[in-house]
Amino acid sequence: MKRVLISLFLAFSFLFAATNSETFAKFDRNLMALNRSAKIKLHNDIKNIYVDAIIKNDKNTKKQALTRLITSSKALGFDSSAYIRDLNAINGVKGASAPAVSPALTLLSATKVNDTLVLKFNTKLDTARLKTSFAKQQNVYKNIMDIDGRLNGNPLTYKNFISDYIHISQYDKNTVRIIFSDKVQKTIKANATGDLLIISAQNFISNENVRAPLHKLKNKNEKPAQSAVEPNLKSEPAQSEPAQSEPVEEPLPPVAAGKFSRNKTIVIDPGHGGTDPGAVNGSLKEKTAVLGVAKKLGEILKSRGYKVYFTRSTDVFINLRSRTKFANDKMADLFVSIHANAAPNAAKAKSMHGIETFFLSPARSERSKNAAALENKSDIEEMNYFSQQTFLNVLNREKIIASNKLGIDIQKDILASARKVYAASDGSVREAPFWVLVGALMPAVLVEIGYITHPVEGEKLFDEAYQKALANGIANGIDGYFAKNR
Repeated sequence: MKRVLISLFLAFSFLFAATNSETFAKFDRNLMALNRSAKIKLHNDIKNIYVDAIIKNDKNTKKQALTRLITSSKALGFDSSAYIRDLNAINGVKGASAPAVSPALTLLSATKVNDTLVLKFNTKLDTARLKTSFAKQQNVYKNIMDIDGRLNGNPLTYKNFISDYIHISQYDKNTVRIIFSDKVQKTIKANATGDLLIISAQNFISNENVRAPLHKLKNKNEKPAQSAVEPNLKSEPAQSEPAQSEPVEEPLPPVAAGKFSRNKTIVIDPGHGGTDPGAVNGSLKEKTAVLGVAKKLGEILKSRGYKVYFTRSTDVFINLRSRTKFANDKMADLFVSIHANAAPNAAKAKSMHGIETFFLSPARSERSKNAAALENKSDIEEMNYFSQQTFLNVLNREKIIASNKLGIDIQKDILASARKVYAASDGSVREAPFWVLVGALMPAVLVEIGYITHPVEGEKLFDEAYQKALANGIANGIDGYFAKNR
């Protein structure tokens, strides 16, 4: 049975094929009268229109959407500066009110590659944004790198790799700080190439030994603020704990490398979890069904030679951006998010069923919008994190095409496999603005394995044989994708 929150979302998101003009008009009439939750949902409806306008290069719609995004951002207490800059740029405003600024530098991922730590940013590295310093405290040597920018996600730590201890965090709202801590003084070498910063333990970062274009690094001997110094290594915990659960690194090493799976890494994302059950039908919970399918999929892919990671392998809540960030950190080749759908009300529960596969794009149909609304609501406040720059990074033609191809292969094979156990219907491959897919740097899809609200299909989603059939179909689709796109 559909929850009351979903009904409210549908009421205020105007999902019934409303045109942009109608949505804008309803925004103008209703925004200030809505409660905060409804304001956020309406804010994100306008954001979807804006993203669609960016893709279509529709200047007039962009201006209309930006004007309203500024209004709703201020009403919600969100940062509206990026929208103001975008609107000023469209209007050709110059001067103090619309300064020429570089895109906000964002550290997207940090990945261990052989004996180097590779940092990937959203744009080319500007050496003016970097500075280094050195400190010593209680016999611990610290090489410190400050980067003017933002960290995408939670702090990261590494032990016994390059340095005894590496900590990457958001030092303040404008600075990413990387601290290399060692019991014995080490030297660090960094090489900037485009949007990558490659770090190894060879030579200390200085004006003499950092290869171009890092020759402008300054303040080598600047002493960091006392509060930024990491605790003594002897007393540090194994890893700093975030406020909420992080994706669980659970590699499944290949058993027998397959023809197309050699060196391929797949991140499987079981939807929802913990305090967020997802779609519910009585005692049936989406989070439980999708975790079962995800684990079976992981074992099948492992047996075929893939390296597999789960964003969660237990009943814990993981926020949206941490899911794809985890995939980026693992340099995954594919990201597959598994969910279950639900009918909007009891009257439609018996008639709505079937398997659907989605890839990221602004919604094109009412059904896609409804599906996205259902999945997005669990972490809706976090959607404001994704700015225009994020969309420009992820909604590129190449990735959309690759994700669409992956969706087609998975949909075809999951249907073929599922129908050996149950007469599953084809919900087709669709575009939708699923926020869990935003930020993935690889082809990414969301598979809705069925409707938990359907009296027969809902029960099937918890059947071991059917779960295995679904998992086998997804795995076959992944094989097919790599076979066709070598």
